[in-house]
Amino acid sequence: MKKVVLSISAMLFVGAAAIAQANVSDVNQTGWINGALVAQVGSSNDSEVTQFGLANLAFVGQTGDSNESDVTQVGILNIAAVSQDGDSNSATIGQLGLGNIAVIDQMGNNNTALTAQLGAFNTSSTTQSGDNNNATTLQFFVGNSSTIDQDGDGNNAFVVQSYWFNTSDIYQLGDGNTAITAQLGYDNTSSVYQNGTANFALTLQLGNDHMSTISQTGIANGAIVFQSN
Repeated sequence: MKKVVLSISAMLFVGAAAIAQANVSDVNQTGWINGALVAQVGSSNDSEVTQFGLANLAFVGQTGDSNESDVTQVGILNIAAVSQDGDSNSATIGQLGLGNIAVIDQMGNNNTALTAQLGAFNTSSTTQSGDNNNATTLQFFVGNSSTIDQDGDGNNAFVVQSYWFNTSDIYQLGDGNTAITAQLGYDNTSSVYQNGTANFALTLQLGNDHMSTISQTGIANGAIVFQSN
């Protein structure tokens, strides 16, 4: 009788462990010709894809443990791609409109990335290599382009673009750097390069046709650029 009890207990333990380590994927599609591809390798990864509209495409790849990905697409011909390699990374993409493209690539642990696109033909690329990096991209209206590349630990990047054809590039190499870019207008260009530790850069562009470059190398440098017309 004792052996039977022990066998049942072992089976329950194995079953509980399997449930605890299971990956979860939820795909909801409403409309026409939407496509989603999800691949999960590891344990306790969670992916949610919601598509409403026509010919939206979503790609999610998760390798590691306890990664979270949430993709929501409403509209036509939007493309979203998430790649997570590590543990406890979080990626969120929201797209509302036409022909928007968003890519999030995370390699490391505890990285967080959010991309939201409202409008048409906006493009966003976020790459995080390291641990505890944070990146947020908000794009509104038409033809805005954003690139965030973080290599290190504890870096923070925030980009907001509104109206037409603004371009923002943020490159962070090191630890604890912060870059904030806000572009409200059209045809503005901003580039931020940070190599070091605890550097800070703020760029605010209001109007049109502004160009700004911030390059920081070292420790605890600070720069603020304001442009308006």
